[in-house]
Amino acid sequence: MSEDRLVTAEVTGGLMPPTIYTLLPKALDALWRSLQFQPISRPQWLWFERYLTGPSADRFVAEYLTGAGPLDLPVVLPGSLHHLRLRWTTPVDEW
Repeated sequence: MSEDRLVTAEVTGGLMPPTIYTLLPKALDALWRSLQFQPISRPQWLWFERYLTGPSADRFVAEYLTGAGPLDLPVVLPGSLHHLRLRWTTPVDEW
């Protein structure tokens, strides 16, 4: 599945600024690139790897965003807490 709706992705705390992507798989890839080398716990790393890069990641995340709304997950780093945020984005109407 290649979701073609605009999506905004970010990881707070300067790890990845809010960015709008035209394809969900590109947003998931960018989120993974911003997290994969961070010093997060092994279970959290495995979870992010599976749900950001797995064979059905874009379908799973698209279904979640459509059914439940924006995604906001904690990213626990030594001494700090960040958030992975992902949401559908409404295009700004042009005048």
